[in-house]
Amino acid sequence: MNTAFANLYQSDFTPTESERRLSAAAEQYVNETEAYDRTVCTGPIKHGSIMPANAHERGLVNRNAMRAMDRLYIKHPEFTRQQILREVSHAEIRGPSL
Repeated sequence: MNTAFANLYQSDFTPTESERRLSAAAEQYVNETEAYDRTVCTGPIKHGSIMPANAHERGLVNRNAMRAMDRLYIKHPEFTRQQILREVSHAEIRGPSL
């Protein structure tokens, strides 16, 4: 096998410290918002997350999510908004770890 190819494409992936911090921050966001959602929502649980039952609950959930995201941006200025949003999206796919 071509060693140059193996070195480029078959190496072990090890996240950097920065990537680990970003991932941890995104997971914390998902866990915190889901914990809040569970205190205000009365709808069904779908795919491990509780759903708002009405517009009022949806408003509470959205307001909390925006505030939590703003706190995340402020707490981690070393990351761009796009990086944070992408990692939060990945963390949401993995689901909350409550």
